[in-house]
Amino acid sequence: MDKRINHKTGLHLPDDTDSEYLGTDDSASQLDFGELFSNEFTNILPIYSSANGPIEIYTATRYGKRFILKGLKEQYRNDPIYTMNLAKEFEIGIQLDHPNIRRTIGLETVEGIGKVIVLEYVDGCMLESLLEPKYMTSAAARSIVTQIADALRYIHSKQIFHRDLKPSNILVSHQGGVVKIIDFNLSDSNDFIILKNPAGSRKYMAPEQLNPSARPTAVADIYSFGVVIDELAAVCGDEPLSLLAEKCRKQNPRKRPQSVSMLRIPGSSVTDTFSRFLSSKTLTGILLCVITALAAAIIYLLITNA
Repeated sequence: MDKRINHKTGLHLPDDTDSEYLGTDDSASQLDFGELFSNEFTNILPIYSSANGPIEIYTATRYGKRFILKGLKEQYRNDPIYTMNLAKEFEIGIQLDHPNIRRTIGLETVEGIGKVIVLEYVDGCMLESLLEPKYMTSAAARSIVTQIADALRYIHSKQIFHRDLKPSNILVSHQGGVVKIIDFNLSDSNDFIILKNPAGSRKYMAPEQLNPSARPTAVADIYSFGVVIDELAAVCGDEPLSLLAEKCRKQNPRKRPQSVSMLRIPGSSVTDTFSRFLSSKTLTGILLCVITALAAAIIYLLITNA
């Protein structure tokens, strides 16, 4: 399989990895001149439908630019609970403006598919498709972890909790290896009164969140982040990342880092870089050369002075 290497991050991007969603075509190439000046969405194509849930997702173009439209299946469009939840997701998303969070653009009604959240289109792939040694390097994993941490720190500063952080909700762009956290469907904050029940994917959910009376918290997101870090570390064999993941995944929430700012991500400081150099094979080789040269010099002096 041919691979593209992102030289900035060291991420090996597969040429045949699907883009943001399966089954998308380059609809922008089908535009006619009139569509560039139309405010209407065109080339609307369904690209995802939740198996047991109410969500449907489309790709569409407007002004020659590609967007994601997130709405409800037809049978849920008039249900007040699901329409409130869609509005809640929009209200949370529109507050967030960060380079590592997929941008929420608007809430509109589109003929034929009802009310939708208009979202930034990301030319990239889900992180879960990159969790293989042939794609992931230690440098790439550390870059991804750093970007996720920056986004989580920002989200929590707004008193918002993602509640469903996992590789399928993290996109990595094909250009630049930029991380984008997506899907705030289960997200919550103190400003909302719906969906206070436990939410998330079981593998990534903090154990305390299984309690029916549990409230969303930053440390619950940090637990989920720890599971993601652990998967990245396992793929590339990065021991410092594994140790960080272990700290984030403490069963007792009080023993976890209480904020993302408390995390010390390997490779994110001069000290870490120097530490890696001290333990590197390069330094070992240099020291061996120096020792060999000194030994040769001592032998030469002993021979000449004999």
